[in-house]
Amino acid sequence: MYKQIRGERLSRLRQQLLRLYRQPEPLLERFLEGRPLTKGTLYVLRRKCGKPSCRCAKGQRHETMAVSARVAGKTRLWTISPERVAEIRRRIEHYRRFRRARAAFINHHRRRLRRMLKLIDAILRIRGREP
Repeated sequence: MYKQIRGERLSRLRQQLLRLYRQPEPLLERFLEGRPLTKGTLYVLRRKCGKPSCRCAKGQRHETMAVSARVAGKTRLWTISPERVAEIRRRIEHYRRFRRARAAFINHHRRRLRRMLKLIDAILRIRGREP
């Protein structure tokens, strides 16, 4: 009787482990997309050109769009032409979504791995025998 109960419990634990192992990966699609990504922050850069007769000398600074990002430990700055602003904005948003999906993927797998390890330990306790 005890052997049968132990065998049924072992079977259920194995089935649960297989279900967890075979779970589909909804976040995986985000990593397999082919969209270009751009790391950084898009903002309006206001600056003076230094010419004494220019409007910026009177307080109306020149405005250009720029992307700021850390590359190899240093902050880099790229100015963006007005025609490319919408494209760069989309690429930055795709990058942010990618990073959020990456964090969610890690958290999901941490929890999933913990559950799987608990099941594996329970299987070990049932299958383990003294010499």
